[in-house]
Amino acid sequence: MSYGVVGSKSGHLLVETLTGAGRTPSDAAFDRFQTVWGATWVPGRLTLTALHLTFMPNRVGRGSAMLKLDLGDLTGVELGSGVVQRTVGLRTPGHVGRLRCLGAPALAEQVAALAEAARHAPSRPPRGRAGSSTRSGPAAGPRSGSTSMPRITGPA
Repeated sequence: MSYGVVGSKSGHLLVETLTGAGRTPSDAAFDRFQTVWGATWVPGRLTLTALHLTFMPNRVGRGSAMLKLDLGDLTGVELGSGVVQRTVGLRTPGHVGRLRCLGAPALAEQVAALAEAARHAPSRPPRGRAGSSTRSGPAAGPRSGSTSMPRITGPA
């Protein structure tokens, strides 16, 4: 799997908290981003790779307020309504990040496909003999199940 840049887009990001605290690394990243920026639309650039989604704010004067999400932590991708600029909702167990941009339907499809592929990709290279790298049981983690991410929801 290639880890190069798949896409890049300018837009505004707003982070909403759903629960007190999520347990994924992406929820922790959302918490840090929200601590710096609060509940405002933050202008910046989104960069998408096969495994991560990175948002770099335009105003760099606030320190390290970059947001980096693991696509495997996403539980859903939502498409919001709008006339010119629609929103793409990036849902984790504890947060929703809403990206307002041009070309949101295509971006939502691309993120959903990459997130689905990242959830089914092995989290680390196999060790040992061939065939001995299967994971099962409670130590397998959240990515080992056969659950699939819901498709994009929202108005057409």
